[in-house]
Amino acid sequence: MKKLALVLAVAAAIALAVAGVYAASDIRNTKHNLSNWSGNTYRSTNYNEVCVFCHTPHMAGGWPLWNRNYTAPTFIAYSSVMFDPQNYGGTGQPDETSKLCFSCHEQQNTASTTTLFNTSNLVNGAAPSFNFVKIHPTAALGTDLRDDHPIGFNYAAAQANTAYEIYPANSAAANMGETAAAVFPGGQMTCSSCHDVHGKVVSGSVIPVLLRRSNASSMLCWSCHNK
Repeated sequence: MKKLALVLAVAAAIALAVAGVYAASDIRNTKHNLSNWSGNTYRSTNYNEVCVFCHTPHMAGGWPLWNRNYTAPTFIAYSSVMFDPQNYGGTGQPDETSKLCFSCHEQQNTASTTTLFNTSNLVNGAAPSFNFVKIHPTAALGTDLRDDHPIGFNYAAAQANTAYEIYPANSAAANMGETAAAVFPGGQMTCSSCHDVHGKVVSGSVIPVLLRRSNASSMLCWSCHNK
């Protein structure tokens, strides 16, 4: 019994230690909290809910219970003499996961002008209003993605080309304290490969810029790039 108690105590200590390093998300303490009580520079003036700006439990527009009525345009994809996503299982366009991000981060006014499929009952179904028309210009990527990190390609296919010097998907994800399924949904490189939209908590604080791993000393970059 004493040995069993000792084993359980050690297991509990390890679990607590891991939880202290990589705990649950906390969107309330991120810039994605657009509620009127958030204290963020960009926020709603009439909605006190947090999730409604992206999700709804009913009458959703599709996966993942999506609440933003947005149709993605045609994007100009990243391409260079060194790397073309279309050579590695990409279509030249952002994948469906990344298109969710562009429902706010396309143009500066996309976040404030995109309507919701299901508005809040707490304000009698009124549309959300905001204290802003345009988000910060660095948060609006536009439709020309040639100056951004490539997305929308199969990570394993690119990793097989040794010239790129990138870690296998499982190793890259483990470097972020994650699983490959979470970091590379459907095996694809997406916006969420680098970003946790709900805010990843490490040692009690959300990692800045909604990253999956702090990029201090380029550690996020080195999660994938074996340099």
